[in-house]
Amino acid sequence: MKDFNLRKYLAENKLLKEELRDVEDILVKAGFRFDDGLLGGVGSGGAGYYDFTNDKIYGYNQEGPWNEEEFNKFYDNFKFNSNFYTREEMEEDLEIDTSIILDGLDDGIYAVGDEGYVEIRSDGDIEIYAIPQLSDEEGREILPAFKMDAMGRAIHNTVKTKWEKY
Repeated sequence: MKDFNLRKYLAENKLLKEELRDVEDILVKAGFRFDDGLLGGVGSGGAGYYDFTNDKIYGYNQEGPWNEEEFNKFYDNFKFNSNFYTREEMEEDLEIDTSIILDGLDDGIYAVGDEGYVEIRSDGDIEIYAIPQLSDEEGREILPAFKMDAMGRAIHNTVKTKWEKY
């Protein structure tokens, strides 16, 4: 594991964009705002939506100790946290221009930057998924822990041994 170069891995951008098109610009143009994370209100990338689980694994405020049993439950049974929006809710309550999204994208799953995914459904509803991310101790390097395939399945983006390093 000491030969793993996170900076190079991130620079090569093999994580999300090779498999799923990034459509963040289309969602922002339609009216979504991701200034406060993909799911809103909990920091960058929705990582805060995994804080409770993180506390179970590492202890409150990362004080430890490492709880391997809790980690294995999280890793082996992972599900994305998400926000679901109906077409009507987007248009009437959120003032999202759904025509920009629906004219620009077919039904399917797309990347939203390096922080998550969006699923465009045939009825115009969408669901935005945040992914948990790993960071080095200084918080400078970020590694998405999971990715999503075109069918919506969570794919482990790292092996378990990489987690202990971060």
